[in-house]
Amino acid sequence: MPVAEGLRRRGWEVTTAVEEETLGYTDEEHLEYAMQRGWTILTFDDDFLSLVEGGYASSNHPGVIFTSQHGRTVGELVKRIDSTLQRHRGRELTGEIVFA
Repeated sequence: MPVAEGLRRRGWEVTTAVEEETLGYTDEEHLEYAMQRGWTILTFDDDFLSLVEGGYASSNHPGVIFTSQHGRTVGELVKRIDSTLQRHRGRELTGEIVFA
């Protein structure tokens, strides 16, 4: 939640699994949920990254941004993700995995 709040303060439209009431969904269910809405997914989850890299949903997913949170503060994560989003602003990320 703190990362989502930091991104909102920087002007990004963000929602979370808690806010969407999807906490507890499987990775596949989260991906399907985002696909139905055309949302790019931001994840810190290596397993989720493996799912997408392994070809689940092939190139149909709406895009995934991955960053590792290990050893990083919330502020560092927000800066890293914001910078990545800025670089890809206006660009279609369908089927792509972007590392922040």
